[in-house]
Amino acid sequence: MYFPVEHLLDRLQISAHELCDLEEKGIVKGIARVGRVFYSSRDLYRLKGILLFMSRGLTLEEAQRRVDHPVEERSASETRR
Repeated sequence: MYFPVEHLLDRLQISAHELCDLEEKGIVKGIARVGRVFYSSRDLYRLKGILLFMSRGLTLEEAQRRVDHPVEERSASETRR
């Protein structure tokens, strides 16, 4: 399922500028259709997770890694114990 950019901004409570920054960093990529930009439900939930981890003090890279590879992160922390 795809959502217009306004829906994504509203659901995540971020600005268009913040979304633009995330696109420039390659975190998400919108799809242009009929003069509008749309994002997938995967983009929405992925960004939601990244923003949640960032609100808890993780860097963008750490948050992205946690969302994209949750099992690897858990295994690494269990190994350190």
